Amino acid sequence: MNVRRLALVLCATTSFTECVLRAETIVISPRYINVGVGQTAQYQVTGVASPIWAVSNAVGGNATYGTISATGLYTAPAVIPANSPLVEVMDAARKVLAAVYVNVAPAGPPITAISPNPIPAGNFTITVTGAGFKSGAIVSLNGTANLPTTFVSATTLKASGWQGAGSASFYVMNPGSLWGHGFAIQFVQGGPPPPQSISPASMSLNFGATQQFTSANASSWSATSGTVSATGFYTAPASQPPVNPVKVTATGPGGTATALVTVLNPNPQVIVPAAVTLNLGATQQFTSIGATAWTAVSGSITATGLYTGPASVPAGGTDTVTVTGPNGKATAAITLIPPVPTISAVGANGQLPLGAFAVTITGTGFTNVSIARLGTTALNTTAFTASTLSVSGFSATSGTVNLTVSNGAATSPPFPVQVGIPNAQVSAAAARRFLEQAAFGPTPTDAAHVQAVGFQAWLNEQFAMAPVSNYNANAASSQGGLNETFLTNAVMNSDQLRQRVAFALSQVFVTSINTLIWNQAVIPYQQMLMADSFGNYRQLLGDVTLSPAMGQYLNMANNAKANAAAGSVANENYAREILQLFSIGTTLLNPDGSIQLDANNLPAAAYTQSTITEFARAFTGWTYAPPAGSPVNWNVYPTQNGPMVVYAPMHDNGAKTLLNGYVSPAGVSAQQDLTNALDNIFGHANVGPFIGRQLIQHLVKSNPGPAYVSRVAAAFDDNGNGVRGDMKAVITAILLDPEARANDNGGSDQPTDGHLQEPALFIAGIVRAFGGQMTPQNYFSWDLYNLGQVLYDAPSVFNYYSPNYRIPGTTLKGGEFQIGTPDRAVYRANIVAGLFGGWNNPIATYGPGTTVDLTPFVALAAQPATLVAALDLTLTHGAMPAAMKQALINAVTAEQGGNVARVQTGVYLILTSSYYSVWH
Repeated sequence: MNVRRLALVLCATTSFTECVLRAETIVISPRYINVGVGQTAQYQVTGVASPIWAVSNAVGGNATYGTISATGLYTAPAVIPANSPLVEVMDAARKVLAAVYVNVAPAGPPITAISPNPIPAGNFTITVTGAGFKSGAIVSLNGTANLPTTFVSATTLKASGWQGAGSASFYVMNPGSLWGHGFAIQFVQGGPPPPQSISPASMSLNFGATQQFTSANASSWSATSGTVSATGFYTAPASQPPVNPVKVTATGPGGTATALVTVLNPNPQVIVPAAVTLNLGATQQFTSIGATAWTAVSGSITATGLYTGPASVPAGGTDTVTVTGPNGKATAAITLIPPVPTISAVGANGQLPLGAFAVTITGTGFTNVSIARLGTTALNTTAFTASTLSVSGFSATSGTVNLTVSNGAATSPPFPVQVGIPNAQVSAAAARRFLEQAAFGPTPTDAAHVQAVGFQAWLNEQFAMAPVSNYNANAASSQGGLNETFLTNAVMNSDQLRQRVAFALSQVFVTSINTLIWNQAVIPYQQMLMADSFGNYRQLLGDVTLSPAMGQYLNMANNAKANAAAGSVANENYAREILQLFSIGTTLLNPDGSIQLDANNLPAAAYTQSTITEFARAFTGWTYAPPAGSPVNWNVYPTQNGPMVVYAPMHDNGAKTLLNGYVSPAGVSAQQDLTNALDNIFGHANVGPFIGRQLIQHLVKSNPGPAYVSRVAAAFDDNGNGVRGDMKAVITAILLDPEARANDNGGSDQPTDGHLQEPALFIAGIVRAFGGQMTPQNYFSWDLYNLGQVLYDAPSVFNYYSPNYRIPGTTLKGGEFQIGTPDRAVYRANIVAGLFGGWNNPIATYGPGTTVDLTPFVALAAQPATLVAALDLTLTHGAMPAAMKQALINAVTAEQGGNVARVQTGVYLILTSSYYSVWH
């Protein structure tokens, strides 16, 4: 079914207020891809009958940017160009109909040799020789299995793996390059004979005693003392040999193998004392008649038997002294007593953060067996000296808790420490849930700050903060980079509320790069939304209307008055959408957002087609601003020189009847007509509930109650000082409403709570939850594409999804579910697996631009219940249902892959659960 027919089918089942048909879309596929120098890629296009293919404005392309055949087969240039090539489809008039960028990437480095060659089948380690290897290079077996690789030099790599007998190929890829050409090699069975071995390998025999030794295929036997037969039967000498132990050697096809025989006097050696108890570091004199050597397992001992205990406690709390003499060996057992520890300080200020923590305890008497306890919970010791103890752990409860250190039975006096924020204004759960609504999710630092200052003070800080986030780094590029920069801003920057509100506004006042084409058109519009987020809605409405991006996207620019001779009328595109989507909606609303009914008990229309026509006339006569000092011209190509300007000859000077019977009089200027029209919209009673409900849906919940909408609409109508449209008042009302804060501490979830995390929130929120780092080199742009939310590239003016979309099988609205298909749910899980898939590395990365450190949680993994509690606070603000928590504890306990794997198992199961996916 083609796009147009599908649109008609959809519209046949949708009301007028839900559907606006769009023209067919011209789509080039694939979209943004990597192609190696000199390599090819096949492109296809839909929506064009006879496409003409070009590269960077050259039909058929050229040597600099690559060539393309009449059937769309693109061949990359031999040298990486300074700018990314643009693959284009033109019509017969050489007008560009659609375009996509292609990234020409460097080829992978060549392999010149592999050693050994051939390679023995089974487990192998090889040396790869070539040229141009870089740190981080990866060796692949058959292009399907990436091997553990060690960078040695620019010409040498080491790699290991397993392969059965047969032919195989190896490839190498540098960071940022494609795979190099393959190097074929054979894996063979067999190889050199196994090394010679002897059994037993060591033993003790009394004078003259015998022992049978064996060694496969041994051809001869020898011994340094005593005798050994041709069959390996050994007889010890009758007295102490000159060199003890004796070496018994077997020679065979696999080389030689040696066994050691300690020859003993059958009379026992005696040591005095045989057992003693000492403090750490204390001394003790041992004696033994005829002693020739003294050894100690942990402490030290002189040639005369003077023992000095170790500074730390050995395993089991004991040490062993061994004496060697003419009658063999004897041992003495030493029990070591650790000192009583004391605590003088904890960290820098005697305070521990809520959640996972790592801190240094200062004091005296610490040893390797010291155990610190916070209350009754044992902490993990990561390092120690006699005066410092580095520990890690987790606490979910704020308050003053006693800390102790124990060396076995010896325990320090308790030391009180403050856990979490003293005199917190809000709970840890409430702070984290609030940041899910007012920011791109909580970080540990931001959550602690909200606890310290409270909700209103945090809002005041954010309102007073100048914009930090911007897209200036992308301004020089024609396309690309906006997704990566958006996510970096969302994860890293401090102006969280401004960003979050601007993102919501961008999904109400929609423009899209699929029409605007270039970053230079998108960036000023998005930065204008950030600048206006905390201003007045009337100012926002005016700035949107005169934005060059909106002028291009919805034809506000170059909208000419009617021309009877030419049979043309004013363009109604922007007039329709400013009413339908940007301000009042299609039906009259009550203050609580419910629909008013007319005399026939049908939804009462907010305006008619004639209203749209009249607004379209009021919006005539505006065009793009020329460069400074240049005259205004009509119908010029889009510019970004500032807000659109008036071209008076194209403005309709007649009277216009607008909303609620208001008439903008004849003869006024284009500027006055525009002011009258926008004031008329701004004053309509629908604006508060219509815009307020959408902002609630983007920030807090998809299904706000009528009273909630009514309170927000009232804040829009009057900020308390007689001002209408104050965005700060609206945002404050949304975020501090009793319905928004009702479940801050969990345990009272309602079916109407929350909203599904859209892809941009899902990705940013994961990294922020762990206090992770992100740069514009992150790899998430393609993931956003696959999840249906390429940022600032909405498929239509109706956004990525409709706020009125109903979840199938329910009466609940859930706009984000419209793009949350089963395939995309699986893709979300794969993103999590890709980020947290390094089962032996607690540092999770996703390309060079994303880093999440799970180290604090690894220290908790030996106690699954503690680990799950820490992940609960980090990811679900400590409100995870008990049944889910127990299921996670069971799964983590069953994980046998080590502590890092336990952490990543817990993280994966939470992040892929529906409980996490819906922020509530």
